[in-house]
Amino acid sequence: GQAAGLWLVEEDGMLFADELTKIVADKKAEQGDREKVAGKWTAYETKLVDQAIELFKQRCMRQAEDKKLEATISFEVLSREIEDFPKRTLTDSTYFVEEWGEGVSAEAWFYSTRGVTASWSPGAPVLFAEVLQGLLPKFVERVKDQGFSTCRHEAGTWKVTVSWPAPEAEDGD
Repeated sequence: GQAAGLWLVEEDGMLFADELTKIVADKKAEQGDREKVAGKWTAYETKLVDQAIELFKQRCMRQAEDKKLEATISFEVLSREIEDFPKRTLTDSTYFVEEWGEGVSAEAWFYSTRGVTASWSPGAPVLFAEVLQGLLPKFVERVKDQGFSTCRHEAGTWKVTVSWPAPEAEDGD
């Protein structure tokens, strides 16, 4: 119908209120789809943090073998050693994500970090630092769960410093 007819009955016989109900249903379905997409990043992120923790432990073991009681390790440096970690590219002195990894996408990362009601622009570049920044607190929490005497993230850096107790002194030391 004409614009005035829109308020009463659509061409297909749908009332305006029915149109609104359909819009709500479509939006809910869209958000459900977005939640599934976001879930892919959430699962992937867990895998990345697991791998970072293993590398972190290896670094700490090397420090302990050198009779040291602490280690300072950069999460960003660890991320370069994780094969599945999103790959970055330098453009105009800024790092952007170039490749996401198996089964994940910028869209998955976006909805996981911004929420499913946020508006995603396909093709929009994602700052690599933003991906690292999102993972860092999860990584630090997992490091804290490892039982270190101290664990601190140096503000403004990717560095995490941990310490562990000295062995009990033996007679003759």
